[in-house]
Amino acid sequence: MALLDEAFVIDAIGHAYNLSAENAAGPTGGMVREGLAMLYSAWNPPEVQVPKAVYQADQPIDVLSRTFFTESATDLAVYHTLRLDSLFRDGMCSHEKNVEAQARWPQRWIAYVGVDPTTGLERAIADLERQVAEVPNAIGLKLYPDQVEPYRTWRMDDPALAFPLFERAADLGLRIVAVHKALPNGPVPLNPYRVEDLEGAAMAFPHLQFEIVHAGMAFVEETAHALARFPNVFANLEVTASLLHRAPGMFEEVLGSFLFWGGPAKVLWGTGCNFAHPQPLLERFAAFSFSERALDRFGLPQIDDATKALILGGNYAAMAGIDIAARRAAIADDEFARAVREQGGLAPPNSAWLASARAAGLPVDGPAGPGAGGPGDVMAGITPTPGPTSGAGGAA
Repeated sequence: MALLDEAFVIDAIGHAYNLSAENAAGPTGGMVREGLAMLYSAWNPPEVQVPKAVYQADQPIDVLSRTFFTESATDLAVYHTLRLDSLFRDGMCSHEKNVEAQARWPQRWIAYVGVDPTTGLERAIADLERQVAEVPNAIGLKLYPDQVEPYRTWRMDDPALAFPLFERAADLGLRIVAVHKALPNGPVPLNPYRVEDLEGAAMAFPHLQFEIVHAGMAFVEETAHALARFPNVFANLEVTASLLHRAPGMFEEVLGSFLFWGGPAKVLWGTGCNFAHPQPLLERFAAFSFSERALDRFGLPQIDDATKALILGGNYAAMAGIDIAARRAAIADDEFARAVREQGGLAPPNSAWLASARAAGLPVDGPAGPGAGGPGDVMAGITPTPGPTSGAGGAA
């Protein structure tokens, strides 16, 4: 598609999960591990899924890199170190993979470090400083609102815990704070996943940019109003973009609300690959148009390629201070660009992942997951049954 040939695509979240059984910590970690496989199989087109045994393994960062940059039109991606330490022993997306990505492909990867504020301010800041020292070009901080076993939460507008953490992050040169909202990780209370505590942080730290990750999967109106009121709040479409396949009418409602209230400059493209392969979603978004009903409801003009290009990468570049022309030059003849040229175009979806799994001795011909399932099934830890699904649930 012409749009994907011309737009500079920045995927605001990439994940090299470690979903091995050995990495799951405690019963809730095991439940989330199974739930993510369930969500993967239910929310992705069957032709671009890998078998469950492959998905529930330790996903290498080089596979994620090839998936993004040789199998899709993605130009840059953002790696988030995750500190879900109460669910997975390495946090699920390890800091070590972030270090490797920056060492091998700094022209392609943007780095966010991650800490767990529920460990206390002193430990969180020490972890922050250690990670930034090892990934000195990091520009963002990834956070989660709760942890389990024992269950504990924190708030982004806490002046005693959150504000000193944000101040230290800014001192270290970080300019973006991304927080997981809207999709609970397991059978936990929904309240910490609301967005109002982020508003207090955005107001107190106007020099920082704040991303609502999974924006629109719940609390659509609250998120849209935050986009409208705070110039430093942005909607990250990780998992929300998968609605283009799973529930396109819901995607239309979410995007329409965000564009009506926040305008075209507040939405960031994100797939969460390897949760979803980026190329089918990019193609669906390139072909997306609002229905007449949505145009009437939201009073919007039909979305055009210029607006789509902003969402696909222009908005992120503006938020993060990325020089697109310089980045285009930096990646024009790197190993991924050469691979695409040599193979005569993009490689088949998941070809790198399946080749790596085959070399590791994993079964590559098994089922992708347990079948039809909705996010409500995932978050309740319930084995799904075929049929319509509804509800709100989560992915990391």
